[in-house]
Amino acid sequence: MTEHSISLVANLITVFLALAIGTRLGYIVAARGTVHQMELVQQHFENSRRLFERQQELQRETDAYRRSREELKGSYEALGIWLHRLGQTLDEIYFGAMSDKQPMRRKAEALISARPWGVVSPPASTAAAEFYWSSPVQRKIRELHGPFAQFVTQTRLMILNSESGDTPSSPQPEQGHWEQWQELHSLIAGIKSQAREDLMATPSARSCPQSQGSQSRRQAMVTRAW
Repeated sequence: MTEHSISLVANLITVFLALAIGTRLGYIVAARGTVHQMELVQQHFENSRRLFERQQELQRETDAYRRSREELKGSYEALGIWLHRLGQTLDEIYFGAMSDKQPMRRKAEALISARPWGVVSPPASTAAAEFYWSSPVQRKIRELHGPFAQFVTQTRLMILNSESGDTPSSPQPEQGHWEQWQELHSLIAGIKSQAREDLMATPSARSCPQSQGSQSRRQAMVTRAW
């Protein structure tokens, strides 16, 4: 074998080795690239799954919050209706006692005689709604009892004077009756004001804890997913 032939064979062997090594390296690189792509796809689907679950959780929280808000609003609507009727009842008692018409006086007397504490106590129809009323509201409702007791006393005195035909020597009974009536209406206004504060203090759907930052979290999860 000549020197030229030996050199040709050596070169061929080198070429074959280079091709074999290159092919092997190509398979390795391709395999690694495929594994990487698969990992990216898997990570994408995992992030998408987590995003979907979080969106469902946020939706459940939002729905629960809306239901709670509706129930709270309904309870305070019941409170408002009762307070309105209470104000009307106090007016009927006050003006009835002041009236010179016997039917109006009899109605006023009946309102304070049948169930006097029932006038300033929430009716049974509001029992379920009371669970939603704040402690300050319920405390202010209880504060009606003392002034109402004095109002009842003044009302009886006014009716007694009207029926006896006696003219009071001083305007004190009438003045006291008016003051107690005014105080009760002032307490009712305070309850309404507290109820408004309670409703305003409750966060709206846009700022509720369950939904705050939900948009930014969703965007962040979408970014990570890609």
